[in-house]
Amino acid sequence: MVRFFPSRWSALALASLVAGCSGETGTLTQQTTSSCMLCHNGALQEDYSGPGIENPHPFTGADRLACTTCHGGDGNGADMLASHVPPPPEIGDRAFQTTNARAYFNKLTLAGMDKYADYVVNGQTYTALEYLQFVNPGDLRVTKLGRGCGQCHAHHAEDVNAGLLATEAGILAGARYQFGATNAVAESVGLHQDTAADYGVRAVSDASPNLARVGDVTRLLEYPVFSVFGQPGGVWNNLAEFSAAAIADDQLADGRVVTDSPLMKLYHEQISFTCGDCHLGSAGANNRAGDFRSSGCSACHMPYSLGGRSGSSDANVNKLEPLDPDDIDEPERSHPRSHVIHGVNRTLASGAVVPGIDDLTCAGCHQGSNRTVMQYWGIRLDQNADVVNNRQYPANPFARQGTHGDERLFDPAVGNNTFNGRNGNQYLAFEDYDNDGRDDTPPDIHHEKGLGCVDCHGSFDVHGGDAATAGTEISSRMEQQVAIRCESCHGSVDAYAASKNGTAQDGTTQMLAMDSAGNVLRHVVRQSDGVFFLTSKLDGRVHYVPQTRDAVVNNGKVHPVGGQVLYSAKASYAMGRADGDPSNGIGPVQTAGVTPGFAHSDRMDCAACHSAWTNTCMGCHLSGEYDTGNNFSNQTGERIVYKQRTADFTYQSPLFFQLGVTARGRISTYSANTKVMYQWQDQNGNLSRFFQFSDRHAAGNNPGGAVAPSLSHNAFMAHSIRGKVNANDEGPRYCATCHLTSTGLAAFGAQYATFRTAMQTHDYGALDFNLLAQHFGRNPGNRLDSPFYPHMVAGLGTGLFLFDANGAPVNRLDGFAGRKGAGDIAPATIFDPLRVTLNLDRIVEPTGVANGSNNHTWLDQPSAGPALRDGALDPELAGPLGATLVRRLTDPATGIVLDSWLDADGLARGDASLYLGP
Repeated sequence: MVRFFPSRWSALALASLVAGCSGETGTLTQQTTSSCMLCHNGALQEDYSGPGIENPHPFTGADRLACTTCHGGDGNGADMLASHVPPPPEIGDRAFQTTNARAYFNKLTLAGMDKYADYVVNGQTYTALEYLQFVNPGDLRVTKLGRGCGQCHAHHAEDVNAGLLATEAGILAGARYQFGATNAVAESVGLHQDTAADYGVRAVSDASPNLARVGDVTRLLEYPVFSVFGQPGGVWNNLAEFSAAAIADDQLADGRVVTDSPLMKLYHEQISFTCGDCHLGSAGANNRAGDFRSSGCSACHMPYSLGGRSGSSDANVNKLEPLDPDDIDEPERSHPRSHVIHGVNRTLASGAVVPGIDDLTCAGCHQGSNRTVMQYWGIRLDQNADVVNNRQYPANPFARQGTHGDERLFDPAVGNNTFNGRNGNQYLAFEDYDNDGRDDTPPDIHHEKGLGCVDCHGSFDVHGGDAATAGTEISSRMEQQVAIRCESCHGSVDAYAASKNGTAQDGTTQMLAMDSAGNVLRHVVRQSDGVFFLTSKLDGRVHYVPQTRDAVVNNGKVHPVGGQVLYSAKASYAMGRADGDPSNGIGPVQTAGVTPGFAHSDRMDCAACHSAWTNTCMGCHLSGEYDTGNNFSNQTGERIVYKQRTADFTYQSPLFFQLGVTARGRISTYSANTKVMYQWQDQNGNLSRFFQFSDRHAAGNNPGGAVAPSLSHNAFMAHSIRGKVNANDEGPRYCATCHLTSTGLAAFGAQYATFRTAMQTHDYGALDFNLLAQHFGRNPGNRLDSPFYPHMVAGLGTGLFLFDANGAPVNRLDGFAGRKGAGDIAPATIFDPLRVTLNLDRIVEPTGVANGSNNHTWLDQPSAGPALRDGALDPELAGPLGATLVRRLTDPATGIVLDSWLDADGLARGDASLYLGP
C-alpha cells in the first residue's frame, strides 16, 4: 500500500512515482520508505536521496540508519501524529506552551523532562524519556539507558554521563566546599582533603571507584531544589525561617555556613540559578544568541546556529524562528544549523564531509567570568561597560575598540544585537593601557594560527575519560579530567614531544604525540625526520608544530615550510637551563650569579609566562529574592520562588594576576576569584546583611585568621598564549613582569618601601592611590619596570581592591557613584581605611600563610607542590606561593634582584645582551 503523508514533500514524492511514465505501469515500484524519510526527505527509499533533511550519520557502515533507530517513534505511522512520539501532557503542543510558562520552559531547556510520569495517548503508554529521545536522541538521560546515541556509543555515554561536563560537580559541589557546607555524601567526608564532590546535576554512581585516584568519588547526589513553589519545608511561604533577620545567625564564627540552615539553602538556590545552566544535562537557557544549543551529545555534535534558526533542508522546519535572536518568545523553538553530526573534520570515502566542531559551539557554555572562548579570540568581557563610559578602574585605556563589527558575535545576516546577553560595548576587541599602540588583550596564538578548541581538547578531556573502554570515573575538579598539556605537542626544554605508534586521523599507522595520560593525539604526527605536524580537527588544515627545544637550543634547525631559523636567543635565555651546556640553551644567567642548572620550566608551567592576560573580577555581588512569578529551576524544571536579584561584578580588568602553585605542583597563573558578597531579600522585601563565606577548612573569610582576608583564589588556565611581542600585540610575560630589577629599584625603591610597609601593616590610609593607578592601571606587563608589579604577582596585593563588610569598594580613585556594590555613593568621596575588612588580591602573607580559600588538592603524591608553599597552614592544598618564593620575588634586601633581564617589550636590559650572543 502506498501511504499518504501530509507534508511538503508529498506532491514531489507522488510525482516521482509516475515521472517519465509512457502508459506502462507494470514496472513501477511503490515506495517502501518510512514515514520519517518520505515526509522529511522526500526519498522513496531509506537513502536520503530526496531534496529534504540531511543524512545526519553518513559514516561508513552506519550511513543508512533508520530514523527511528535514533529518535524512536513509528516509521510505519500513517500520518504525523501516528509517527511522532506525543509530548507529555505537562509539555503539550505549541498552543499550550504559549499560555503555560512551565511547559515552555521545559520544552526549551529540557531541564525537567525526566521528571514527568508515564502517560497514555490513544491507548498507548509512553514515558517522558521516549519523548525526550524523539526530540533529542543525544540527551544523556536517554543515552545512559542504551537508547539514541547510547545504542552504539555505550562507553561514550557512560563516561560523559559521569564526566564533569555533565555533572557540573566542579561548580555545584565546589561552591558547597567554598561556603563551608559539610560534604553531603557520608563516605566522602574528609576524602581528598575534604574537597571530594558531593552533588551533581543528576545522581550518578561508580560501582568500582578508585579512591586512590585524587578526586574520584563513589557517587554524587542530585543537586536539591529548596524553593519549589507550593512545597512545604523549603523557601516557599516560610517567612519566619527564611526571613532576612532569621538567616543572620546561620553562619559560624569562622565564616562557614551552618550546614542545612536556611542560609545554606538560599545560597544553594543562588548557585543553581546563576551557575546551573552550563552542563550537558539540559539545553541550558537556550533563549538568546550565543546560548542556543541542545543537551548531551547533541550539544557539541549537533551544534545550533548563532541565531538559533535552522539551516536544514527539511522543508517541515520553520526557518524564521526565533524571530528575534536576542530574545526567543514562546512558543518558538531554536534549531540545529543542519541535521548533520559534527566531529573531526574529514571527508569520508563516500564523499560526505564531516564538519569540525567550531569554537562557537564551545562558547555557548564556556561563558564563565573569564569567558574562555572569548579570551581565546582576544575579546574581553567588560560587563559594566566601564571602558566605553570612561570609568575603567583604576585607569582608562588610551585606546579601545568594541566588537560591534565582529561577525563571530554579531552577524548582520542573523540580526542579533547581543551575544550571551551582552552587546558590542561590553565585549572589547582592543585595549591599550600604556599608549604603545599594542593590544593588551590579544588573541591566543593558537587561534591566530587557525586552530580551534577541539585541536587541544580531545576525546579524553571532553568525554570525561577513556571512552574507548568500559568503566567510568566520577571526578571532583576539572584538572582531574584534563590530560592535555602544552608539552603534549611542543615538548619541553629537555626533550621533544613524546610519541608512540598509533592509528592516525587518516587511518594510517604513524608515530603520534601523546597527552599526559598516554592517549595518542591522532591528529599530531611525528614524521620520520622528527618534525611534528598537526592536522586540524576544525577544518583539516595542516600546521607545523614547533618544538620548544628547537627554540632554546642552537641546533641549526629551520622551519620545514618557511625556512626560517627556529632558534631564538631570547627564548634560550628565558627558558634554557643555566648550566653552561649549550645543548640545554643559555638559561637566565645573571652577572651576580644564578643557581647552577636552574631552568624556569623545572617548577613552572608554560602558561605562567606565555599567557598574555587574564580578566580579573573583583567583587562578585550575588543576591536573590523571594518571587512567586514564573521562575523555574534549571536543574529540575520545577516552578520555584527563588529569583536572582543581582549578579554583578564591581571591577573587571585584564591587567591583574598572581602566581600560585597548581594541583599539579607547578607554578602557574592564579586569579583572585570567587569574591562573593551574598544578600537575600525576603518575602516582605527586607534585605539581609551581606555574607562572605569561609570554606570547609575555615579559610576565606575567617575573622580569626587574616586581618583582611581575600576570600578565594584558584589556578586559572589563561587561554591567551603568546610567543613573543610584536608591533600590534603584547606578548608573553617577560622577566620584568615577575622579578625585581636593579633599574626598577633605582627608580622606584623609596616609593616601593613605603608601599610595602603600608600593605604589611594594613595602613591603607598611607597608600598613594594615584601612584598605584600608574604602576598597575597603566602598566601592562610592567613596562615601567616597577617593583610594585612583582608584589602583585607574588600575591601580596596591590592595595586597589579593598572592600568593606557590605561588599563596597574602599579607595580614593573611584569617583563613579553607580559602581556595582557601592550603594550609589562614589567610593572616593567616602574613603575611610578603617572600613576595610577585605583585601581581595592579597592572597598570601610574606610568611606563606594563605589569606583565602582554595578548593584543589594535589594530584600527584609525592609532589613538589608543598615545598613551593613553605609556611602555608594548608600545605595539603594547592594555593599561593610559599614564603621563600614570595621573599625572592618581592624583597629587595634578601630576594632576587635581576641585573640581566628581558623587559616588557622583549628587549635585553642590564647585562642580558652579554649573554644573548650576536
